[in-house]
Amino acid sequence: MLITLLQLGLSPQQIVYYLIILIFALTLSFSVHEFMHAAVAVWLGDPTPRNMGRLTLNPIAHVDPIGTLLLLIAGFGWGKPVLYNPSNLYRFKSSRGMNIMVHLAGVTGNFIVAIISAILTLIFGALTMRFGESPAGYAFGALTDVFDYTETFSMMLLAFNLLPIPPLDGFHVLEECLPYKVRSTPGYRQFERFSPMIIWVVFLLGMVSHISVIGYAVAIIQIPFEWIINLISIPFVKLVPLIAGM
Repeated sequence: MLITLLQLGLSPQQIVYYLIILIFALTLSFSVHEFMHAAVAVWLGDPTPRNMGRLTLNPIAHVDPIGTLLLLIAGFGWGKPVLYNPSNLYRFKSSRGMNIMVHLAGVTGNFIVAIISAILTLIFGALTMRFGESPAGYAFGALTDVFDYTETFSMMLLAFNLLPIPPLDGFHVLEECLPYKVRSTPGYRQFERFSPMIIWVVFLLGMVSHISVIGYAVAIIQIPFEWIINLISIPFVKLVPLIAGM
């Protein structure tokens, strides 16, 4: 992220402005993602996330120092995973179904954040047009940028986590659909242990070749979610001229 800002040739003031916005977007998106994992696991009966202090929106509880630093600098990183004990889940009969609920909780939280951010972007954008070049107009313009970036990053985090690669949520959902005899083999466990390196290799190759396979995959996964957000936003789009005083 910081590398990209520096490459754009922005002024120091602009770099600070966008860096503050990016930090807000990253913090909110990651905090909601991990909190939702914890909240659903606790709701299903496992106290482990609560006992580990993860049932909170406080970003400090969810930050991985190295992952966050890499994310801010290079645009690729991670948060601290929420641990839970599947054997403690009891609310429903299907253990696989409950595990899938926990794994999909994070991306569900990101989708909710993206929907709210999209709506707020429209509203604050309309207010920016209404007040023009005034202190209120600049303030609403800043808020428009904040929630525009938050929507964008929440969607990226959602789509990235749905990739079927360990240790991402999409892989764990796919894993729950596999027979237990497959998941318990030594070869499968070895694949699970070493396959996270695939993400690093593909990401580094993308940086060198300027062909981001992960970026293309994330963009494709985002398409149906963006369609739903656009559909939900239609009533608010129609309100924009009224809010803007047009």
